[in-house]
Amino acid sequence: MPGEPSWSNVGSLVSVSSLPGAGPATSARLVEQGLCTVGDVLSYVPRGYDDLRTVTPLAALGGKAEGSVVLVRGTVARVNVFPGRFLMVYLQDGAARLTARWFRVPGGMSRAFQKGQEVVLAGPLRFDADGQATLAHPTNLTGALGAAGANESGGPRGLGIRSRYAPVPGVAGRVLERIIAAAVDRHVDDVPDVLPPATRARLGLPSIAESLRQIHRPDPEASRELLDALVAGRSDAHRRLALEDLLVIQVGLARRHAEARRRPGCPCDASPVAVLERVTSALPFAPTGAQLRCMADVQRDMVGPRPMQRLLVGDVGSGKTAVAFAAAAQAGLSGGQTLLMAPTEILAEQHARTLEPWASRLGLRVALLTASTPRPQRESLLALARAGRIAILIGTQALLADRVVLPSLRLAIVDEQHRFGVAQRARLRGRDDADSGQSPHLLVMTATPIPRTLAFTLYGDLALSVLDEMPPGRRPVGTRILKGENARRDSENAIRDAVANARRVFVVCPVREISAREGGVTAVERHRELETTLAPARVGLVHGAMDARSKDAALRAFAAGRLDVLVATTVIEVGIDVPEASLMVVEEAERFGLAQLHQLRGRVGRGTDAAAPAAECILTMGANAGMDAETTDAARRLAVVASTHDGFRIAEADLELRGCGDLFGVKQAGLPRLRFPDLAGMGRLLDLARGEATRILEEDPALESMEHQPLRAAIDSRWAAAEIFGEEAG
Repeated sequence: MPGEPSWSNVGSLVSVSSLPGAGPATSARLVEQGLCTVGDVLSYVPRGYDDLRTVTPLAALGGKAEGSVVLVRGTVARVNVFPGRFLMVYLQDGAARLTARWFRVPGGMSRAFQKGQEVVLAGPLRFDADGQATLAHPTNLTGALGAAGANESGGPRGLGIRSRYAPVPGVAGRVLERIIAAAVDRHVDDVPDVLPPATRARLGLPSIAESLRQIHRPDPEASRELLDALVAGRSDAHRRLALEDLLVIQVGLARRHAEARRRPGCPCDASPVAVLERVTSALPFAPTGAQLRCMADVQRDMVGPRPMQRLLVGDVGSGKTAVAFAAAAQAGLSGGQTLLMAPTEILAEQHARTLEPWASRLGLRVALLTASTPRPQRESLLALARAGRIAILIGTQALLADRVVLPSLRLAIVDEQHRFGVAQRARLRGRDDADSGQSPHLLVMTATPIPRTLAFTLYGDLALSVLDEMPPGRRPVGTRILKGENARRDSENAIRDAVANARRVFVVCPVREISAREGGVTAVERHRELETTLAPARVGLVHGAMDARSKDAALRAFAAGRLDVLVATTVIEVGIDVPEASLMVVEEAERFGLAQLHQLRGRVGRGTDAAAPAAECILTMGANAGMDAETTDAARRLAVVASTHDGFRIAEADLELRGCGDLFGVKQAGLPRLRFPDLAGMGRLLDLARGEATRILEEDPALESMEHQPLRAAIDSRWAAAEIFGEEAG
């Protein structure tokens, strides 16, 4: 984040503009990317490494793996310039040849290559269809290698191991490398070591200075094994930095958890047995064993003297709303009030429609408050809430407004937690009871199954309950992928067949009107097309830019059977329940994440009629998805969705494919940044971090000892930065 406080104390003292090469314009571009200080620069770890220790003769390139980075030397045989398009330089060394290509190059770049000149290039190796070796966008290292001389045997000496960094817009790669090298030279020994000496010794980890040197400037004599570990991000230096990040999060979360647990809670002392009997009688179905287990978890916490802090994780359709109702009933039948906060008005409205008849059977009043609530009705609801006459108040972030006062607040429920930040969670948790100063209980829910590794990182301050059982009668949704020229035609035929058999259909498009790229499918255009091609079928439209009344009208018409097909954006991703919908068509499915696709598929097949046809989800790939779509990450994501209905397996695959930063589509607001955000394979490291956090806090709960001062400073600094981000993201 621009302006975010540095990760190390040195960063708060030294501006990036003090480093050689970081003039005013360059510094401004670095700051735009969050590289404000020397500490930020040192934390900008390489994304890869090139082994340039040996010059590969052109004649030996055929023995190298395609994609490997090679260092080559040759004589310029020919130069072809295509202004504004590309530059091609042909090298030769005896009978061996190589072609170097650059695309969209500056006009004067060709002057660096003169016929007969000996040049040195480094870049990823490719082979044309005829076997000709090529380099795409290689780096010209002629001057650097010329100064390197020869090795001990008289042969050409290479350039060592070169660190590659993610590009910074407007800053040349070589300039960025020089700036980072200067930070290492001048300041790496000034970086305070956050890991306590006892932790480093116990785990056999290098110091922070050693780690940063190894990561930014690997030893030219490094073994092949060490280089492979660096490339894979699994070296001791990488593990040491990753453990530091995880330890800061774990200790920070543990301190927050302990602080919250020290505050008095709001005991909801109605008999859990009696409450559960009334809840099960009010529900129109029998709860599953998993629901009953999670209800017991919640009730056990709520009758205690400390505020509950619990995360409820459940797959699509596993019945989280029933558990939330049981929690609200425990509060309401104990004389308390509940806030239920959803990320969108549509989901808030869905909750209100679901909970109102259940709660009314217990004598509990439910109200809905969103930004679209008319002012007179809003004022009336606020007055009723202040008077304690509303037991369950449902809404969006409007519930965080200071004007919303619930004098007997006992429980706060947050649905789809990943769409809110830690800061919002803290604000809900901090809503003390007006009379007693007690903190309300907190239940956060997500329909995105979370791998336990990730759950303990993102939600380490919350106890975990998992709904791992689906209600009886739910059948798997058949999933197939359509691609190529006939995908659109085949999907429309499936829609026609469904409508002809009185089945309702969702058609989901990635954008509303203006496509993010040429040729994209938009909901407005697709609605217009289907109205014509499917006539006389009734086709509706819903998207995020519509007002709440229009969206609600479209959804109600679809649910009531007055529409056969509903074209939508991802506003229907969560919370929309139409049991009669049995076909989902996702246009340009490669543009959606795994979690999104799993959520969307969960909108169909929600009926319990065993005689009805099985529901189906069709994932179409756009015309521009690429000829080699089978090899793309997008195609792999679609294959995962088509192969399983287990949300937890899908979440694990998403973690492996895209890292935790993308699992939810957004960075988790309100948590310190991870230098290595992909936690796949870091389960053991996270266990070590949790163990060390427990050990440290048992010995020194306030982190007052001298050896824990750097850790305490890092936690204060990074969590302060996280709060800033959380507020902005919320």
